[in-house]
Amino acid sequence: MSTTTDRPLVHVIFGTQTGNAEVIAMDASDALAADGYTTKLLSMDEFGAGDLATMQHVVLISSTYDDGNLPDNAQDLWDELESDAPDLSGMRFAVLSLGDSSYEFFCAAGKLFDEKLAELGGRRVLDRLDCDLDYERPSQQWIKAVTSTFAGSDADDTSGSTSVEITPSTTPAARWTRQDPFLATISHTRKLSGAESHKAVHHVEVDLDDSGVEYLPGDSLGVVPVNPAELVDGVVAALGVDPETTPADQDASWRELLTHRLELRLPSRALVDWVAAQSGDEELGHLLSTRDREALEAWLWGRDALDLIGMLPQDKRDADRVVEVLGSLQHRSYSISSSPTESPKTADLLVSCVRYHRDGRDRVGAGSATMTAALPAGSQVAVFLAPNPSFRLPADDVPVIMVGPGVGVAPFRSFLRERRSRSATGLNWLFFGDQHETCDFLYRDEIRGWQQDGLLSRLSTAFSRDQEHKVYVQDKLREQGADVYAWLQDGAHFYICGDGVRMSQAVEAALVEVVATHGAMSEDAAWDYVGDLKRQRRFSQDVY
Repeated sequence: MSTTTDRPLVHVIFGTQTGNAEVIAMDASDALAADGYTTKLLSMDEFGAGDLATMQHVVLISSTYDDGNLPDNAQDLWDELESDAPDLSGMRFAVLSLGDSSYEFFCAAGKLFDEKLAELGGRRVLDRLDCDLDYERPSQQWIKAVTSTFAGSDADDTSGSTSVEITPSTTPAARWTRQDPFLATISHTRKLSGAESHKAVHHVEVDLDDSGVEYLPGDSLGVVPVNPAELVDGVVAALGVDPETTPADQDASWRELLTHRLELRLPSRALVDWVAAQSGDEELGHLLSTRDREALEAWLWGRDALDLIGMLPQDKRDADRVVEVLGSLQHRSYSISSSPTESPKTADLLVSCVRYHRDGRDRVGAGSATMTAALPAGSQVAVFLAPNPSFRLPADDVPVIMVGPGVGVAPFRSFLRERRSRSATGLNWLFFGDQHETCDFLYRDEIRGWQQDGLLSRLSTAFSRDQEHKVYVQDKLREQGADVYAWLQDGAHFYICGDGVRMSQAVEAALVEVVATHGAMSEDAAWDYVGDLKRQRRFSQDVY
């Protein structure tokens, strides 16, 4: 086995969309370096297939974007591997994949890379680990296995890969995580949406003093939610269980599991599949058989776990099976809207409370229920930092274009306040939109003040319901297309934050149209132009 004086160079490479894979890659690089390795940390858009062929020890970490798509920064490398097929027989590798099990093609990007490296001759020295949304502890244990595995990977033994058993952690977390969050105090709140608004949006200030948390503009705060009591009681009644008893093979009561550990608001894919099979519901069965993701999402919109359990005949409501298919309660992320330079011990959040009525029941989101309960100053909420290294401000003299309708404006408030605190000289252009200017213009006075004092170089607003014809931020982008293209030609960075289902795609399509029109190029060339922006890290998204 190698000693700490002759351990090999390890390339830690990552494909990321929202920054999670990059954070894990940095952790892996740090752990390897601490154990005596020389490491090189690389984004997948920083090298090509030919470079990969020269790497002898590789740790590859990749997220999966949407339902099976490769991250933006990984697509070019994948295309090269597909077309050039380099000889990787000199490589030893290990892959960690990030995904969301509510999608059909769970961890697809990491699986593709794992299979491709082996197909091209690479030797897998550690079984691939596929991580769901609760990836922190499994990924840390996998990293420990990587360091010990590579220490012996130059030995003569060329047997198959090593597997790593992921077990619950029994040691304190090195930093606050969703499993071990910081109990923070709400220091101040105020409602931003007006009385006539159809929304309830609050500005919430979270006291991080004594937490040790150090955030940067672009980061989010993860909130560990609590399921609404009414929803918990409804599931208990539907299953016919005693909430104070403990299910088989569990270490907590039904009430504890349903309140704090299991996802009830957002039905898991495992629950959907199981209910479809057990209920024989024709509509749901058809949606699953056609694999129409958009149609299935439309059907699921507004439904929760209680709705699906209610589709089952009473004699098929296997309570123990329900525990297995519900999935873990997931955190809710809120983009930090404050500046760490101005307010290092406080994180401002922009919280939209989701409430609606459907099928005879009042509904509320788990995050909304948690944050609404915490709105009185002095209340507490469990939080942890969710870094996003892929969503960062450029140098102080570089112009930025920010598209953030609704609560998507949150990180751009952080950007602007940070730039003001640093006396940054780069131009700033904000595109904001919502339904009505009078009651939905979030941070209106602050934004108008920035416009007047010159911090905000340009402001373009789109209030969709204030005229007969609906107008959205992508329409404003097209209207200002000549100037947008000129800013990009001058080196501007382009950011999008908000809805990732429709808005972000519509804005990206509008940007391609702007580039094609004002750059006098074909649509294909315009898509290549935007692709180059992504490779240069001048096009960044924080969408949900």
